Formats: sequence, structure tokens, C-alpha cells
Amino acid sequence: LELMLVETQEALGRSAIYELASLAFLYPAAGTLELLTAKTEQAEQVDSPELANAFKQLAAELSLLDEATLLHEYVSVFGHSMASECSLYEEEYANSEIFMKSGSLADLKGFYAAFGVKPDPELKDRLDHVGVELEFMHLLTFKEAYARHHGHGPEKVAVCREAQVNFLKNHLAPLVKALARRLSQKTGGQGFYSSLGRLLDLQIDREMDLLGLEIPSPSRKRPTEPEEIDDECGAPPLQP
Repeated sequence: LELMLVETQEALGRSAIYELASLAFLYPAAGTLELLTAKTEQAEQVDSPELANAFKQLAAELSLLDEATLLHEYVSVFGHSMASECSLYEEEYANSEIFMKSGSLADLKGFYAAFGVKPDPELKDRLDHVGVELEFMHLLTFKEAYARHHGHGPEKVAVCREAQVNFLKNHLAPLVKALARRLSQKTGGQGFYSSLGRLLDLQIDREMDLLGLEIPSPSRKRPTEPEEIDDECGAPPLQP
């Protein structure tokens, strides 16, 4: 019982970090700053000293901002184009040929559909936006926590873990690693989004270690779309 509780809390902690990062990479709206501050306080209870320090730095940067400044910094760093110097879109870091872009977006759509996730009709971003991909990992880790908490058994937990492995390896991890490098170069290591990039980079490293993965090469083959397995994790489908 104690082990189950620890594993559930671990999954919830991972989920909270993904939720925070997802929100932070979306275009700032009214109330975003207040929500980011609250989410940072919730997510900073981690057992890694390095990650805890990254959270402290992120909180310190947030405390210096108001909503107008946050928006200005977002536009300065990411611009208004999908193909900006610090692009937030996975396919801008992959093969530039159109059919490769279409293949990847179709693969992402398959991942989301397999867990009963339908993009919000008001979503203005592509499915390969880092904020969308981070929200999906928030969902997968939350489903793992749900399955563990409700005692749905090792098979259903394994389904959640397998989906995390495949999504990290083939989509999110390469995107985050590339984006974090660009952020460091673009910001000179200064400001909120630089701190956000460092924190997420550290978290992805921890995730890859936890799941026993290595970052694939940029020439990776696109995986086959997963089967529809939403019910296997025992949680109701959510919409990002």
C-alpha cells in the first residue's frame, strides 16, 4: 500500500510539472501569470535538488513580471511565426519536406485519438505545438496516477507507461531538447523563458532516465499510430 502511494504521488508530481510547462508555453492570456505562479508553487515539491533549484529560479523570474511584461517577453522570444528562431513546433526541427510534416501531424493525431482526446475547436495552434504535446503528457501521467490510485492493476498502468515511452521517444523529448538549446542561445540564459527551458530540459532528462530511454537521432522513423486504448488506463478521456 505504501509503495502504491509513493508511485501514485510520483506520477501526480510528473503530471503537475507537465501541466505547468504546457501552460507556460502557450500564448499568455489574462490570468496566465497568476495561474503560472500558483502552478509553480504546486509543482516545486520535487526530490531532485537540481530540479528544485530550477523551480526556485523560475519562481524568482515570475515574481519580477506583470502580465504585459510576460506577453512582451513571449513575443520577443518566440515571435509570431511557426518557423521562428525558437519555434514552438516539433516539425520545424524535423525534415522540412511537406509529406514528413503531414506524416508527423497524422501520427500525433493518432496518439491523441487513441486516448480519446479531441483538440478544442478553438485551438489555434497545430497539434505539434510544444504546449499541446506537454498537455498530452500531463494527461498520460495523470492517467497513470489514476490507475495506480484506484488499483486498476499492473497491465493498465503498463499501458499508460508504454504510451509515455512512445510519445516521449518519438515526439516530445526531441522537441524539448532542441527547443531548450535554442532558448538558451536566444535569451543568453536570462529571463523567464530561459529558466523555463532549463527546468523542462532537466525534467525530460529525469523522465528519460525513469523510463530507461535515450533520445533518438533526428532521422528517426515515424512510429505506427497506436491502437485505441483509452479505457485501459481506467480514467475518463479529457480534452486539452
